[in-house]
Amino acid sequence: MPSVAAWLLARPQNAVLALAVAMLMPGLAIFSGAVLLMIVLQQDLRRAGLVAGLASVILLLAAVIVGSSPWRVLLQVALMWLPILGFAQVMRVTRSLTLALQLTVIFVIFGAALFMVLMNDPVAFWQQVIATDPLLENLRASLQEWQTALGATDLQFAGIMTTMYAIGFWFGLVIVITAGYWLYQQVPGNSPDFGRFRDLNFGRVIAVLLVVTSVAGFISSAVWIQIVAVVLFAAFWLQGAAFAHWLRAAGKLPVFGVAAVYALTVVLPQYVFTAVAVIGYTDAWFDFRSRVPRQQ
Repeated sequence: MPSVAAWLLARPQNAVLALAVAMLMPGLAIFSGAVLLMIVLQQDLRRAGLVAGLASVILLLAAVIVGSSPWRVLLQVALMWLPILGFAQVMRVTRSLTLALQLTVIFVIFGAALFMVLMNDPVAFWQQVIATDPLLENLRASLQEWQTALGATDLQFAGIMTTMYAIGFWFGLVIVITAGYWLYQQVPGNSPDFGRFRDLNFGRVIAVLLVVTSVAGFISSAVWIQIVAVVLFAAFWLQGAAFAHWLRAAGKLPVFGVAAVYALTVVLPQYVFTAVAVIGYTDAWFDFRSRVPRQQ
């Protein structure tokens, strides 16, 4: 990987080519965002913006050649690259991975709440998405059964769908930022100058916000407040995962224990995801890292 990172930074055209190819290949779009973040941290925002602009031109030309919609390409590029450029600049200025990840939570909950408040008819929007999105084609019957089993109204189910997409988008941002930071550390001579993931702590302010929104959502039954509360709770899963990495570095948890956190979250999300998020939330209040002695 050090040689790959060095090659990407050696010449602008290398990064432009990597970004364009990554966006054209299924499943590699996240890599393009990671490359952009690395460029911002290693060089500056202007250089990363230039690389992104040139790669966008290539993607637009490819869309015209194959008969795809240029506007759809621009939308995909904007959704993937603009937030990453912003968070990368935050990291560069503040030299803090933790602050950048904290801001991703605020960014996503603000966007989700704004969507529910300003959307004229969120129910109709999600009904259309479920009916037309090819990715949901095999899940339409299951989603309807799920809504019936939950006893959710159409508006509540629209809130559930918004929450799921918001959490998915947030996890994508987190993966891109952490992968880009890891790629930055592969550049010869670089070190964890912006902090370590294992030291991540969302802090008591966000922990208090979770309590406030949870109580407010229960009392008022406002769907947008409930969405904010659920996304905030999901964010503390990341702090729980970071604490697992800290335990590994402190010699308190074997490497397969860290792997189990991720594997079991995927296999048994209803149990493990919740448990890890609770650990992360309590860590925000009690700072377990200061209480656990490191193994010498």
